[in-house]
Amino acid sequence: MQCHKPGHRASARCVSALLAASALLAAAVDHLGGTVERPAIRTAAVDVPSAPDPSPLLAAPNAAGSPGRPAPAESDPQAPTSAAAPQPEARHSQPARPARRAAKAKTKTKTKAPARHQSASKARPATRRPAPDRHSNSSLLAHLPPAKSKKAAAAVHEALSLLGVPYRWGGTTRAGGFDCSGFTQHVWAAAGVKIPRTVRAQARAGTQIPLSKVEPGDLVVFYPTQHHVGIYVGNGLVIDSPHSGSWVRPDPVRSMPVSVVVRVHA
Repeated sequence: MQCHKPGHRASARCVSALLAASALLAAAVDHLGGTVERPAIRTAAVDVPSAPDPSPLLAAPNAAGSPGRPAPAESDPQAPTSAAAPQPEARHSQPARPARRAAKAKTKTKTKAPARHQSASKARPATRRPAPDRHSNSSLLAHLPPAKSKKAAAAVHEALSLLGVPYRWGGTTRAGGFDCSGFTQHVWAAAGVKIPRTVRAQARAGTQIPLSKVEPGDLVVFYPTQHHVGIYVGNGLVIDSPHSGSWVRPDPVRSMPVSVVVRVHA
């Protein structure tokens, strides 16, 4: 080993000086913090070298989770910590935008809803109109053709006087109401002619004629099963008592399928 002086061989004093200098350097490195690859060197005395302390080699990784970077010394009060790290301030502009949009949408719906309701309420009275009554036929009833026989005319007159009497199953009187065959039996009984009570029996109570030759006073039996009957009064109308919940009324003769037309033997 060479001394610091040229041509001078190293003595024990020079060796001690070099070792002391290296120990000071190691202490400075240890103060600054060592690494895993090169741990900090701790010495017991300035003039006596000591072996490296193996404890940093077995130390766990630092708080940051990186084995290559040591954690800051506890004795340094200025060392930053994870808890004291400054956090960026939260920006309230982005969350405020959806809230503003939702508020605008609510105000739009609140302003538009009354307008739609008003337009719908204004349009309703225009569409609500009373349905026309197809069974009135007042003009046709006012100009009926005369019947060819006195008995047929009496039966038609009695039928017109019973308009509005309510339907009643099995009824045969003005006060109690009529069903279809009870009504036709009653009007012909007022003319002095007795006919059967049921519809099918009335279909055979006279002469069957075609619909094209029907006259006032004739019985018109409807449906293939022959379960409804009325009396023809002219102008394409029959007067009948059709069903429960209705009343004696005029109906077009072609509003129902015609089975047979019967001319009563008077």
